[in-house]
Amino acid sequence: MRDYFEQRIRDEIDAEGEVTVAGRTWPNSHVFETLDKPDFDAHVEEVVQEKIAEAKQKALEILEETGCLPRFQLLCEKQAQGRVLPFIGAGMSMPSGFKSWKQLLKDLCVDSPPLLLRVEQHIEASAYEEAAQDICDTLGVDALHHDIDAHLGRNGFELAGPIRLLPKCFGSGCITTNLDRVLERVYTEAASPFSDRIWGARLKQQQGFINPDDNKLFKLHGTADENGDRVLTRHEYEQTYANDISLPTVLDRLAGNRHMLFLGCSLGVDRTVQALAQLKQGAGAAYPQHFALLPLYEDTDREARRLELGAANITPIWFPDGDGLDQSDSLEALLVAIADGGING
Repeated sequence: MRDYFEQRIRDEIDAEGEVTVAGRTWPNSHVFETLDKPDFDAHVEEVVQEKIAEAKQKALEILEETGCLPRFQLLCEKQAQGRVLPFIGAGMSMPSGFKSWKQLLKDLCVDSPPLLLRVEQHIEASAYEEAAQDICDTLGVDALHHDIDAHLGRNGFELAGPIRLLPKCFGSGCITTNLDRVLERVYTEAASPFSDRIWGARLKQQQGFINPDDNKLFKLHGTADENGDRVLTRHEYEQTYANDISLPTVLDRLAGNRHMLFLGCSLGVDRTVQALAQLKQGAGAAYPQHFALLPLYEDTDREARRLELGAANITPIWFPDGDGLDQSDSLEALLVAIADGGING
């Protein structure tokens, strides 16, 4: 956990001032580490343990406030058995400078105010595929993909936020609907690079359940650094999952008997939720339970949401809503708790 917290600890040390000698200035942390590295390392390790304890206490308070502690403890038990597969949405990339899918769709309409009005209406109706389809029909498929590249294909971003904790929480494999390269960077910098990235036709060619030990990244919507096989518009969804293979089949093969944990996903009644509901209906009691860490807004109807998600066998674990920073803080606390073996770990 040191590599996650170390820069924050250095910033705290540096906030106390700088050291200036003969007109040259160095950060406090640099001087401390240079003059007495063993003592510096011991200090960092001590503060890391303090931050882990603080995060776990915050996680406990969150879970007691929302009444979700038993659900979280069950999730941690499943993770201790290596049976949890993270499913990552756009919310986890936002601290690294990327936008939500809703905001990105609006930004893609910068050249057409009338299109923006229609896209806002689609978004209000939670019709995101139709919004992307309208953009594609109005501006052309090349314009859509070029702007996707401009917004999501860049490599010049700084990793930030709790997404950096994922390699410490989960052993192998990851599913995402994100087109950006944040996950690739996260796992590479954690010295656990994905052995393969799979999307498009190769997803459909997957035969049988994946090996839980395979550290592969499955990108359901494609990737920003290659134009082919993206799945964004209504027509692309229909063409990709028509006839020979369905989205439920793909998800079933990827997850196998593992429990998916949704992070940074809004989980409206979209294709993913509908596909999982179809799988549950077919498998009955044998279908594995899934989990989701979700913000609890003031207007959230918990009963209605529990019923919606329950149809897909997804158990929500709520954390109080705040602005984006507060959500990152809450997610950080919960993921630190998972990485450290749970609330009682």
